[in-house]
Amino acid sequence: MAELTIPRAHSNDWYDQLAGVQPGYYYPWKSVVGGRNGEDAFIDLVRSHLRPDACVLEVGCGHGDLALELAPHCQQIIAYDRVPAYIDIAQGNMARKNIRNIEFVCFDTGAADVVTLPVSDQSVDIIIGRRAPLHWIEDARRACRPGAVLLQLCPMEEPIPAWSSKLPHKLHYENSGRHTGHGSIHQSVENRLHQAGLTLHSGWSFDVPEIFSHHQEFYRMLTWGLPASEVSSFEDLALRIEHIYARYGDADGMTLRHCRFLWQAFIKE
Repeated sequence: MAELTIPRAHSNDWYDQLAGVQPGYYYPWKSVVGGRNGEDAFIDLVRSHLRPDACVLEVGCGHGDLALELAPHCQQIIAYDRVPAYIDIAQGNMARKNIRNIEFVCFDTGAADVVTLPVSDQSVDIIIGRRAPLHWIEDARRACRPGAVLLQLCPMEEPIPAWSSKLPHKLHYENSGRHTGHGSIHQSVENRLHQAGLTLHSGWSFDVPEIFSHHQEFYRMLTWGLPASEVSSFEDLALRIEHIYARYGDADGMTLRHCRFLWQAFIKE
């Protein structure tokens, strides 16, 4: 088997590779995530700010599931992503659901030296991002109306498990899509906001268990985003995974940490 060149997780090359592996951006494994987690808190916080006359901008929308869910609760959503295949899926789902107040845009904010969001000046009431990059913050003041709110859920760096070294190098945890490589996301957010003339209003950290009861779901997590032709099959890794479960798991299965940072900021009136 030829050696796989592993793109840095969550780089443009990594997203392009993922788009060729699965249709849309999603987690392909089944696991049980502990209560009071960041994903649920993010949706609740976004919904608390929605209103019928609001214009919402979604950053890094992937294949559009969140925008489609929120569309009935606001006037307009502009949702963008740099991966054409994701936007194609989003537009197709929008047409099938007969939703007409979303504009899905294929757009790369990182393509130029100066970040410019795909909206006109002072046209947005809410900017949201779920697992999106942070560079959009640079243009938030121009894009937003006074009083607008910025909301984002960011993956936090998860501890590298002791079992990582028991796997082939390309499946080490630090090479996986779960590993952000961002270090302190809290500090990164504050720095970005400060550079844009903004300040953090509120932030919440979530660190809850994520339990993989079944070996094959654990394998799906380990190989997420990697072409099947480039990684060992589940059958080839089954004995190693069984040993990992026996040594590091418990009666419920294998437990990882599900770490998220949820934050909000406001554009002052």
